[in-house]
Amino acid sequence: MTRRQRVAPSDPVSYSHPVRRYRGFIVDSERWQRFAFRPDDIVISTPAKCGTTWMQTIVGMLVLDRIDLGAPISTISPWLDMLTYTDEETFRLLEEQRHRRFIKTHTPLDGVPRLTSVTYFTMVRHPLDVALSYRDHDENLDSERLVELRTTAVGSDDNEDGSFGDSSNVRKSERHPEDEPEAPDAYLRWWIDNDVEPKGNGPLGLTDYCNQIRTYWDARADPNVHLFHYTDLWNDRESEMRRVAAALGVRVAEERWPAFVEAAGLESMRSHAGDSVPEGNVGLWRSPEQFFRVGGTRNWTSLLDSRDITHFNERLSDLAGEARDWVLRGRAALG
Repeated sequence: MTRRQRVAPSDPVSYSHPVRRYRGFIVDSERWQRFAFRPDDIVISTPAKCGTTWMQTIVGMLVLDRIDLGAPISTISPWLDMLTYTDEETFRLLEEQRHRRFIKTHTPLDGVPRLTSVTYFTMVRHPLDVALSYRDHDENLDSERLVELRTTAVGSDDNEDGSFGDSSNVRKSERHPEDEPEAPDAYLRWWIDNDVEPKGNGPLGLTDYCNQIRTYWDARADPNVHLFHYTDLWNDRESEMRRVAAALGVRVAEERWPAFVEAAGLESMRSHAGDSVPEGNVGLWRSPEQFFRVGGTRNWTSLLDSRDITHFNERLSDLAGEARDWVLRGRAALG
């Protein structure tokens, strides 16, 4: 197959249909089943706040062979199943791209078509770091603007009963009937115990998060599915970027690696926040710079006591199963 050829859903050898549909206020994974893949496409599937934009930036630099991607990340690597754009808009944007495409989603792998010719990147993070980052993420989100974009793109007829939220508090109303705690320590305790039906919108609790990471873990033996961990990338950016390059089949001249590694740093991305953050050009964030927060790992250690940690570890063992060590330890758990 050439790059311009398409992979048809009717091809039983190379195409595997999703087994689950994820549908919430801002996503509908059904879109994937109407998308025309190219054989060399790249799908970046991560839970929110696990380094999605980081991985998009790294993949973009390696695929395009340049530090300056030349366009906002949401344009060059769109979130395919996000409902703030029509499917026609998103499909047209991707169809017009002549480079190797790298496509974002927060949908778990069991909600995305699986093709043997497509490369899949996944990345996870310590659950409690995810929870704290997601809390800040919500505070930075302009919910009214999100509702406006969603309504303009796909209407609101599917939300007449309010099941996907409302304009006053759209994200929180999807999660639970009560107000979530505002204090970070109380929020973490709530997040650990919050049981919510996974809809693909984000890690709305430990149950939701573990559902997603299990879909990655179950696919770990597939040669075109590549597992990464935020902590590994934080601790040794160059080594992990070289792993990404190897998975893509991309060669980078040795003298160019230092510039690539520096450009993929948090401070560099923050300094170009207008182009680096998702939907940064449509007013979705109160502060694009704050989208990146502080980064790092284990920012929760001073917020929970030993009983909280014990309870968290018990819940994680029950919910994550065999993926537990990977989500806690990263690459070291892969052997």
